[in-house]
Amino acid sequence: MKLSILTVSLVPVLAIANASSVAGNVANDKDVMVTTTYNSMLNANAVSTPVPYKNPLPVPDTSAVSPLFGDSQSGTQGAMGDKKVSAVNNDMLEGQAFGSFGVPYTSARVSHKHTTKVAATNAGYLSATFPYSAIGKLTFNVPGGAATCSASVIRRGVIVTAAHCIQDVGSGNNTFTNFRFTPATYNGSTPYGTWTTLGFVRPASWANGTDVGSGSVRDNDLAVMLIGKNTSNQFIKDVVGGALGYGWNNYSFTSSSRTGNLTTAAVSTLGYPGLLDAGRIMQRTDGPAYLTTIAGSGQIYSGSDLTGGSSGGPWIVNFGYQDPARSGGAAAGTSALRNVVIGVTSWGSSNPNTPKDNYASQFRQNSRYPNASYGTYGAGNIGSLLQTLCTAKPSGSTKTYAQLGYCS
Repeated sequence: MKLSILTVSLVPVLAIANASSVAGNVANDKDVMVTTTYNSMLNANAVSTPVPYKNPLPVPDTSAVSPLFGDSQSGTQGAMGDKKVSAVNNDMLEGQAFGSFGVPYTSARVSHKHTTKVAATNAGYLSATFPYSAIGKLTFNVPGGAATCSASVIRRGVIVTAAHCIQDVGSGNNTFTNFRFTPATYNGSTPYGTWTTLGFVRPASWANGTDVGSGSVRDNDLAVMLIGKNTSNQFIKDVVGGALGYGWNNYSFTSSSRTGNLTTAAVSTLGYPGLLDAGRIMQRTDGPAYLTTIAGSGQIYSGSDLTGGSSGGPWIVNFGYQDPARSGGAAAGTSALRNVVIGVTSWGSSNPNTPKDNYASQFRQNSRYPNASYGTYGAGNIGSLLQTLCTAKPSGSTKTYAQLGYCS
């Protein structure tokens, strides 16, 4: 499905800065990489049990939310897999999304990637196998204690989460601190250890409060974070068994007369919601997701019982480990790249017990991120944030983080 590209007069200027120069850049509406450090004493002084973090801003009345029909998207769908294989509509690649019948689905072999980190008889074994192992809990310090969100590995040393897990919208340079990421944690176990961050990029419009939308509903509630190597000099992707891909412009969404011409996709959402198993065990929901516009911002929504703590968790199309060995003319569907993140959990209705709904900012071209390509990192907000992160250089280095291997 070829769609027109959204064009606007505002083109964001990308810049790199360390923490000391962030103030000016945020004021000038420039995305920047903010360096982070980990202080074990700060962690020790925080509350002993981190609380699940939830977007503190008011949520709208969702009773009138309605899905978008047909060709309501802007820009050309695309995705980038673990090995940087680009894909656009009609590519016959791994996984399955939809066929000519026009009804989306997900299909995968019932199998998993073996791991020796957890015994096969342990209840946490599945969480420790890829692709689940690329998803984990993000812990950080907020005023008054510690809090948790969710996040997922999308490059060799990069995770994606929600911008509201970095800071409250409109709070300028007052970001949260002491970020650490624990992939595949299960009931307190840490099969792949806990990793500290080197820095992050969130939209400047999120920091200065100008992001399109209102309250908790925003165009660009996403952020990317750089994960430092472990003590064995390993990247996180190599330790957990792989990375998820990511897509833009609502990759794998389709519409047809069989869906009532609604634009929809089969989506899996994962994370660590605080009201389910006390946030100690990864949860997964599956079902149809739809596109909508609320307060001028592009949103994806689906039915879900995930609550605070699942913020930043991935929304994935074509979730699964392996494809079958096909024969007799059997072929994969369209928009079929495996394990593609197309959004992260942003907000849900204030009452977690009745509506059972979750929302995500669309990874897409929009008024702040209008370009169809940001270097080699794809289109729209996700492509731009990754380009800013990966083209930054560590202090005193002549090489970018991409050249150092973090972004492959």
